[in-house]
Amino acid sequence: MAKELPYFKFEPNEWENGNIQMLSREDKGLFIDLCCMYWSRLGDLPYRLAIQKVCGGNANALNPLFEDDIISVDENDIIVISFLQEQLSEFSNISNQNSKNAKDGWEKRRKQKELSERNANAYDSQSESDAIREDKRREDEIKEKNNNKFDFKKSLLSFGFDSILVDEWLKVRRVKKAVNSEIAFNGFIREVNLNGQDINFILQKCVEKGWRSFESDWLPKQNNNTSVTITLDDKLQSLGIKRK
Repeated sequence: MAKELPYFKFEPNEWENGNIQMLSREDKGLFIDLCCMYWSRLGDLPYRLAIQKVCGGNANALNPLFEDDIISVDENDIIVISFLQEQLSEFSNISNQNSKNAKDGWEKRRKQKELSERNANAYDSQSESDAIREDKRREDEIKEKNNNKFDFKKSLLSFGFDSILVDEWLKVRRVKKAVNSEIAFNGFIREVNLNGQDINFILQKCVEKGWRSFESDWLPKQNNNTSVTITLDDKLQSLGIKRK
């Protein structure tokens, strides 16, 4: 696998415009070291191992990366670097296709070079047009991929959770180093539905008790003959927030 994946894709635009730019040069260097170790281990990088090998045993060294959502840790305390994990997943599905594309691309470039040498003084407008269309196609693919990216916060709001409680709970999950993935969201919603209580009542309890997740038996289940009503003022008061 090391020979098949000697390097990972790196997008300068993402680097220049991402959250990483809010960090110090030392933290940026630490992130690059972490990426290299993550890639060489094919995404299987335990949090404790990263602390020992990359951070020299300093458990606080990775905090800036966690706080700005550069990295995260899953339920098994495995480091998660999203853009590298996406590349590893893609490789397992399209490695054969990539090999074919590479051969086809080499052959195409060889023929283009021969044609260019034979027609050094000719201007091939059709080739230029094809190149522009190909670039446009690739840009559209990247935009479509970004538009389809799962948004944990928007999914909570769409389900009907109160925006104030959502913001407070995301702070709890960030401190607890929880991964805001689609799998985590679906699991949370499943447990909320199983419990039967008012969804914002449950989310308020998650915030108050510092729960990064929820299981249906952590709170009494809602009976058909009882109901719980929570007003916005109740939620604000319990969280120590004054209405503006």
